[in-house]
Amino acid sequence: MNPVTGSPAGSPQLFFGDLPLKTRFLLSPLAGFTNLPFRRMIRRVGGIGLCTTDLVNARSLLAGRHKALELVQTSPDDAPLSIQIFGSEPDFVADAAALLEERFQLDSIDINMGCPVAKVAGYGAGAGLMQQADETVELVRSVVKAVSLPVTIKMRLGWDENSLTAPWFARAFEEVGVAAIAIHGRTRAQGFSGRVDLDGIRQVVESVKSIPVIGNGTS
Repeated sequence: MNPVTGSPAGSPQLFFGDLPLKTRFLLSPLAGFTNLPFRRMIRRVGGIGLCTTDLVNARSLLAGRHKALELVQTSPDDAPLSIQIFGSEPDFVADAAALLEERFQLDSIDINMGCPVAKVAGYGAGAGLMQQADETVELVRSVVKAVSLPVTIKMRLGWDENSLTAPWFARAFEEVGVAAIAIHGRTRAQGFSGRVDLDGIRQVVESVKSIPVIGNGTS
């Protein structure tokens, strides 16, 4: 193990599209925690390849609402940075991504497909996107087309144990140009309970040809 990169000896450097990451230690988005002060503190510890913001509502961002703008606040030492957005309407999500690229300092756009809470998933965003296969692929395609930055996805294994659709989504997302996928090894129905399904994560890894797949979720 290389103590600097967190990678097994001889393993290739991690890239999100054309974005090189110095290490494989990535700070996952976590609602209520991964704001700018927290990210800066983690960066001072060292060894972080990429930090991601708290999830940001695409509609709120386009409307210029204070909470959304506060969540995307950054600084010169907060890099490389990915901003995570959520929403269920392709035009709004794509426009929000384009706005971020135009007006903010960031290195990647992440789309939230993992949030299980009712106020997000209940209206078709977050993990709710996993219930709309074709529509969700088109939403992701629209974001990839709207920006030149790498676009990544954070998702779950599926909606529930009877709908483990993550491998299908991963293949489809790679085809439309997604640069990397982070997979939480639980379903939406599990929330944050139960054990992480490592075999489920493995199936997602095996479903793609070349893009990185990052395992997420603690047991």
